[in-house]
Amino acid sequence: MQVFLDKLMARLHSRYTTIFSHYYPAHGSTGFTERNLTNNFVSALESLYPGSCFSWFEAPISLTEKKHMDAVVFTETELFLIEAKRFTAPQSKTNSVRNDIERMQSNEALLLLEKGLINPIQRQRYAVVLADVWTETKGKQDIFDTWPACLNSGPFLYSKTLEFSDLPVEGEWKNNYKILVAVKQLT
Repeated sequence: MQVFLDKLMARLHSRYTTIFSHYYPAHGSTGFTERNLTNNFVSALESLYPGSCFSWFEAPISLTEKKHMDAVVFTETELFLIEAKRFTAPQSKTNSVRNDIERMQSNEALLLLEKGLINPIQRQRYAVVLADVWTETKGKQDIFDTWPACLNSGPFLYSKTLEFSDLPVEGEWKNNYKILVAVKQLT
């Protein structure tokens, strides 16, 4: 799985490099939405499973509350549950990510997600945390420097930080923008 996840991170980094080499998607701010993290990650993941996986965004995980996963991807043998965050306020966002991880590990949520499958088979499940952070303050730099230990959520199967300082574009922003990924194998 490590080799696969390294390949996935290379694809994700390549997608962002292509985008940022041609377009800065915020005007006068650092406001990239979480949706873009999720969308670009899912696109990179789907490219590694051409024609043999499917995804859904805002997948419901409760019958009584308006709870959802940002995205889910089903392959023939795996289920990826994906939550994304922007680390705009480090303390509250790390707490929010911990809550997301708990929801992704919820047996009730997993059963509800898999209930809709036409061909329900046992799949290996993975919780994926995506985050972006602008390292212009000490608190945000600390998140980057201690990823994913800063989450205090036990061991992760895989983690990676993506940087963009080598982009062939002008602007200090490319030195501050980082993407953080952590993957936990679920039982």
